[in-house]
Amino acid sequence: MTATSPRIATPARREALTLQIIRDEHEFQGLEPFWDPLVDQMATRSPFMRWDWARLWWQECRQDARLAIIVLRDAAGQPQAIAPLMLAREQDQARRHLVTLAFLGGFGEARGERLDFIVPAGREDELAPQLCQAFRELRPECDVVRLNALPQESGNTPHILAALRDHFIRASVLNRHGCRFISLPGSWEEIEARHSASWRGNLRRSCKSFEKDHAGVTTLSGDRFPHPHAFECLRCLHDENLPDEASTFTTTASLRFHRRLAAQWLPEGRAILPLLESNGTVVSAIYGFVERDEFFLYQMGWDGTFARLSPGKMAMRWSIINAMRRGVRVYDLLPGDYEYKRQWCDSTRWVLDLEAANPSSWRASVFHALRTVRRRFAVKPIPEGLAA
Repeated sequence: MTATSPRIATPARREALTLQIIRDEHEFQGLEPFWDPLVDQMATRSPFMRWDWARLWWQECRQDARLAIIVLRDAAGQPQAIAPLMLAREQDQARRHLVTLAFLGGFGEARGERLDFIVPAGREDELAPQLCQAFRELRPECDVVRLNALPQESGNTPHILAALRDHFIRASVLNRHGCRFISLPGSWEEIEARHSASWRGNLRRSCKSFEKDHAGVTTLSGDRFPHPHAFECLRCLHDENLPDEASTFTTTASLRFHRRLAAQWLPEGRAILPLLESNGTVVSAIYGFVERDEFFLYQMGWDGTFARLSPGKMAMRWSIINAMRRGVRVYDLLPGDYEYKRQWCDSTRWVLDLEAANPSSWRASVFHALRTVRRRFAVKPIPEGLAA
């Protein structure tokens, strides 16, 4: 908390709180002094819950979304808890006709990966049900609810799911995504010891060859390269790795968002951009965020001409070493079941996508009916051995 941030007073447990739904951008801006101090008190806080992320996402990526932020205020008018929600249309072909009640930044470009109600730790049982009372008022305005990337371990989760079942129909956990992470020890040698002798030998030889044969060095954005230049190197390397795939990271709106975010967070150390440099050129980069004692790997990229040396693996090594030097204890690779994540990580935690439907919405009824039909008559793969 900065010196200018207001101290959030904790009211007596039985003090009546006032429920408000913020729809106006001016009132949204008025939450800034209270937002991060409340996030600081969360048990499941993440960089994706921070004011800067929410504000920039709304400015750059909202398209035709409308605010529906639920706030609990005490008698003095100070926010005690916030549910950052919006009413929007997903761009998914099957859902684009539905008005969805969702987390602010919960889908679309530059979407957040760990989203939640902003409730101080230990007060979830008291405040989350009160925030959920606003679902009744918001129900006529939406066809469906889609709350993506809610941490399973959050104390708010059971209350949100119970409220969805009370106020909507078909409330369920639609998806459960594993977020693999590394529990960081005190040294890189302890990380190496978790892997096979061949894995350790191959990585050591790659690092030695990179240093000796390619004038390779490790650095950070802001040391040998200015932050804007380092970020553009990341963008180019990321595009090189995905030449034929659509990446939401490099869409126009997402790039505007991340350029603005990186310009603020990299100098502050809230975002980190570890780099591998060869002969004055960045050949690998990792972009992620620090929150408390956790690091969240968001994007990465590398020069394919160095594929023989496994530049992604070398960049991971340098990023992990740098994270340990900063006191990071959890190195989170976020959702996505990729082989490299399985190789590196020793633990998993989960985020949930919750879904529910407005019982009065004919659009929701049609959507669910069509989805049921598609799933029932989906073409199943031919069992191996039976194909011609």
